[in-house]
Amino acid sequence: MSTAENMRTGAMERVRVPKTAEVVAQAIRTRIVRGEIAEDDALPSEAELMAQFGVSRPSLREAFRILESEQLITVRRGSHGGARARHPDITVASRYLGLLMQVDGVLLSDVFHARALIEPIALRLLAQRDDRVGATERLLAMYDKLGKLTDPRDRAEGWTEFFLTLFDLAGNKTLRLLYGTLTEVVRQEIVEWSRHDTAENTEATAKAVAKAMRLVAAGEGDKAADFWRGQMFLVEQRVAQTHRGRTVVDAVTSG
Repeated sequence: MSTAENMRTGAMERVRVPKTAEVVAQAIRTRIVRGEIAEDDALPSEAELMAQFGVSRPSLREAFRILESEQLITVRRGSHGGARARHPDITVASRYLGLLMQVDGVLLSDVFHARALIEPIALRLLAQRDDRVGATERLLAMYDKLGKLTDPRDRAEGWTEFFLTLFDLAGNKTLRLLYGTLTEVVRQEIVEWSRHDTAENTEATAKAVAKAMRLVAAGEGDKAADFWRGQMFLVEQRVAQTHRGRTVVDAVTSG
């Protein structure tokens, strides 16, 4: 069938034309992510933006609502209000990922399994860097402070910061964002684990961290990764046994 025949019969797929608000939101979004509008900078007034884009006030405000939902701007209402740019944090991505996981019935053990696969990669990457000795000293100092925390929420935050710093030092931003997003999804679960952690587990973890850092400092990336993978799989097994069949949605609704 020819293109003309397709068009006559309505068989051709319709092309979706973006709404005016979506076009405006995309233009402002691009300026923010490129740094043309710095964080906390005020956007031009509504009147200026309406003139610039040639749109109505309702279309502009709909664009603002889109950008607010993405946490790219904050809007203060009133005579002294206006829109200001902001940089979204990792909770934006984790919120949507967590929602998808809830819909798909993803098990908590599945999320911990994914983290167990990613953490060893960071150790391998860090072991390949020339500055690995100084990096491991910094991580061990962080862990030393972490070990002195008693509040479960503080300990959970400390663990998260420890591993995000590990990924920073490893030098792979994509892995850091992926790991951070997965961690954010199970943040409350990590707090619960910290609350019920035992002195025996704490001591074993300290020894494991020290060994992994020694291997990294020595440039033994493969050995460090293999060792830490084994440690994380033990954690994953504990999660699977403790929360048999428990899903991400269960953790969210009970948190």
